[in-house]
Amino acid sequence: MIKFLALFMSLVFTFAFILPCFASDVDVSRPERAHLAFNDDGKFTILQVADIQDDAMLSNLAVSAIKKAVEESKPDLIVLTGDNIAGYSCGTKGLARTALKAVMDMFEEIGVPVAAVFGNHDDDTTPYTKLEQIEQYESYSCYIGCAGVVCEAKCGDKSTINAGTYNVPIFASADSDEIAYNLWCIDSGNYNPDDNYGGYGYVMPEQVEWYKAKSDELKEANGGEPVPSMAFQHIVPPQIYRALKEVDKGTEGAYPHEGKYWTLPDGLDPETNWMGEAPCPPSTAFEPGYAELDAMIEQGDVKAVFFGHDHINCFCVPYEGIDLVSTPGITFHSYNNSNRGFRVITLDKSNTDSYETYTINAAELLENGSAMDKIALAFKNILDAIVNFFKDLWFSITG
Repeated sequence: MIKFLALFMSLVFTFAFILPCFASDVDVSRPERAHLAFNDDGKFTILQVADIQDDAMLSNLAVSAIKKAVEESKPDLIVLTGDNIAGYSCGTKGLARTALKAVMDMFEEIGVPVAAVFGNHDDDTTPYTKLEQIEQYESYSCYIGCAGVVCEAKCGDKSTINAGTYNVPIFASADSDEIAYNLWCIDSGNYNPDDNYGGYGYVMPEQVEWYKAKSDELKEANGGEPVPSMAFQHIVPPQIYRALKEVDKGTEGAYPHEGKYWTLPDGLDPETNWMGEAPCPPSTAFEPGYAELDAMIEQGDVKAVFFGHDHINCFCVPYEGIDLVSTPGITFHSYNNSNRGFRVITLDKSNTDSYETYTINAAELLENGSAMDKIALAFKNILDAIVNFFKDLWFSITG
């Protein structure tokens, strides 16, 4: 009998470990305790910082630009949308820990609440895992995120873990328990372990099921009406190629992806919308990659999905009632161009069906900075010009 009970309990714990994470299993108390709220003027401002992607030595230019962007935008929340460090430049746990420490020490000094999601490079080839990184994030008082949904995808001998999917409620006021708005922070993965498709990662089924359950929970608490929301993640959903315009090869401003050529749809303001490369979602042939955005359309709560990943893109493209919003990267370590920058998003409690957004150009911030910033930026621009020349030359040859 004792052996039977031991075997039974062993099976219970085994299946408890491998079952998907649903809403009841996910602890999101940390972002709830932060109790972010609309200000007395009814506004709430978010600063999106995409693709810092630096090694253990954080660029002084990036630090200067980020601090100046915070000074200019005066955000209530900073959201890091992945590739917060460059895991591929951090071959040991110590180096990755140092890289993340440099980033988070900076934000702790700034003193604004920070939420973060992972990109494909945060744990790229480094032994410092996502769960270990989350533990380090949570050691900072400014950080309001959490481990949230943790799940794994396996294919053969390859596997990948998504971690740090959670929601951040924004309350009607500092002394209110009414959730007036909601932010979904979603780990979009790193790389697909299925070699039949390859390419970048995707939002896994467990994450989608948790999102739907949590969205329903918020809806029920809101008198049956969806709580207006927006989502932040690193990698663009594959539906982007249903929203872009397919054109002929050789069309001005077109970029190739999976054998076809694409531009932004007609009617967008070129001053605020541009593509410097083809967006890089999961493989468009990988059907599970579509589930996240399809679920958001069905739930009817998400107004926009904000992402980074494609460093030199900046656009807001509508798709089935949801804006797909690309934000340029701020990295001074990886490839980029003079359009490095940040995105500012302002919510208004009196009109939660809409939002305002604009980008801040990092070069303009630094050109108004110190002499050292100006000199360092000039050298960096020269290096970028050389890299972009050879990139354009390669593109013209391979076309």
